[in-house]
Amino acid sequence: MLNRRSFSDVLPESPKSARKKEEARQAEFVRIGQALKLKTIVRGDAPTSLVTTGLCRKEPWESQPFCSTFPYEIVCADSWGQSLLVATEAAGVMLLDALPPVQVFDKTIVVKQMHVLEPQDLLITRADKGKDARLYVFRLSGLKRGLEERQLVRSKCDSRENKLEKTKGCHLYSINTHHGSELRIVAAIRNKLLLITRKHPRFEGLSAVAPGPDSPVEEFQYIREICLCDPPVVMALVDGPTGENDNMICVAYKHQFDLINESTGDAYRLHHVDANRVNFVAAIDVYEDGEAGLLLCYNYICYYKKVCPFNGSTPMIQSNTSDFHFSWNQMPNAIVCAFPYILAFTTDSIEIRLVVNGNLVYTAVVPELQLSASRSDIYFVSSAPVSSASNCSSRDTSSQSSPQTPTGYEMPVFPSPLGDGETSCKHIFKIPLCNLVGRSIERPLKSPLVNKVLTTPAPAMVPPTPLISATHSLSLSRMEIKEIASRTRKELLGLTEEPSGKSDGGSVKQRKMSKKNTEEEPKARALTSTNSDR
Repeated sequence: MLNRRSFSDVLPESPKSARKKEEARQAEFVRIGQALKLKTIVRGDAPTSLVTTGLCRKEPWESQPFCSTFPYEIVCADSWGQSLLVATEAAGVMLLDALPPVQVFDKTIVVKQMHVLEPQDLLITRADKGKDARLYVFRLSGLKRGLEERQLVRSKCDSRENKLEKTKGCHLYSINTHHGSELRIVAAIRNKLLLITRKHPRFEGLSAVAPGPDSPVEEFQYIREICLCDPPVVMALVDGPTGENDNMICVAYKHQFDLINESTGDAYRLHHVDANRVNFVAAIDVYEDGEAGLLLCYNYICYYKKVCPFNGSTPMIQSNTSDFHFSWNQMPNAIVCAFPYILAFTTDSIEIRLVVNGNLVYTAVVPELQLSASRSDIYFVSSAPVSSASNCSSRDTSSQSSPQTPTGYEMPVFPSPLGDGETSCKHIFKIPLCNLVGRSIERPLKSPLVNKVLTTPAPAMVPPTPLISATHSLSLSRMEIKEIASRTRKELLGLTEEPSGKSDGGSVKQRKMSKKNTEEEPKARALTSTNSDR
């Protein structure tokens, strides 16, 4: 009766006859309903809308073509603005963007790991092999200036002043993900860990009047050495809640993950792997309300462990009530966490699951897959050609954060990596991080040190640079996490709701909904199967 009165009130001329009044009311009801349906379809929330179904639907993990013909095997890479810095064995290090590739280092420097830290104007690399391996540090501004002035390509001899001498023989290194106030580097030299810090990073603009020396080596300090029983295979730095003698290092070796206290060097057992053979993949640090947790990835398993702050000299490892784990369908070679998704890169597929419960969302078949970079945007290489049906723009050359290569720069002649008669090119694809994490990438990422005050402000002539952390684990309040988890479940079940004004983001706190997920699992799997068939 309430609906009948409300719709009768909107009639412009109410008929006197009861029958005609009912017919007019029903006609007005149909008109308003059609208008609401049209708005829903245009907005993209209706099941029949072309925005959310069919060929027009764009999934957040949809890849964009970045480079269709790259003739070299990529060892490692990292994003530099909208460009990609790529390390190869046959042609050295090259910068890929909208223009033809530009060589930055020649092949005398064999780079195995790299990190591009734009807010700190720093490039960290691990170069060469075996006993000659070292860490090199460069200023991005100096590299960019060399490209603009068309200077000679840097070689190993030109980079002598950029060596961190005490890192000779380094086979692995790791940096902290929240390095707004202090950059920490842990270099593994056989079974020895060397802790290096760089306090008060430089935030000078590229057009500064008096730039510092070309080599930033003098800004790094060697703190201490920590001896382990075996050489580590995987490492991750974990920020403590205060940053004062409570930072930790997660190392993986033998059949175990251990936590190392950076201040004392004491080791504590975090997780033991019950398997004859162990393939360590990654250890990813994630944070929630200033508390640290670790995603331990090995074999087919991804295990979450919550680590409480240090109690005196001993870390409090929470009981099994907060732990959870899930399995992958194929053994991954690399893991990327971009909340609310976690992506596993295997030899021929990308498996996408939800972080909060490990439910499978999508599986993409990609032949000869290799993950290249994932600190910000995700870049991967495949032997599959770029789809001609894709209408996505792969690069945004108007971005001012991209290093601009000179227009008249001549492409150097690289040695051919293939024999006579062989033709094989790699295809590089890009998954923008903002598509996966939504609006949450616009928020500064919370770390345990977020409340600490920086004593060294940036120069006034340079606008403040947002410190986007390297990791893709975001921190929010419990209410926001519950909202995101609820919305994710409804999307999997085909339901719709109005988008909330709150920013997306999250952590891995919500595991108490396992009982409800068990009831909804068949529906979610059916929907996933339908998406795969389509």
